[in-house]
Amino acid sequence: MKATLQIANQNFKGSQEVINRCLNRIMEVRVLEINLKEQIIAVDYAKPSVYERIKNELNSLGLAVGELEPLK
Repeated sequence: MKATLQIANQNFKGSQEVINRCLNRIMEVRVLEINLKEQIIAVDYAKPSVYERIKNELNSLGLAVGELEPLK
């Protein structure tokens, strides 16, 4: 499943590399694109339940995640 996540920067002071390392800890996720300027992260993941794990990891960095938008 591929999706684009809209993020809101709450207290994030890191870089794209920090986000990439954080999401790579989840084995079922492959990061396709991180664009902090446009506040989007594109990911490919194995199953719908992984979305909650992605959301929790990003929240731990101080990033709020909006609604899930599947890619066509």
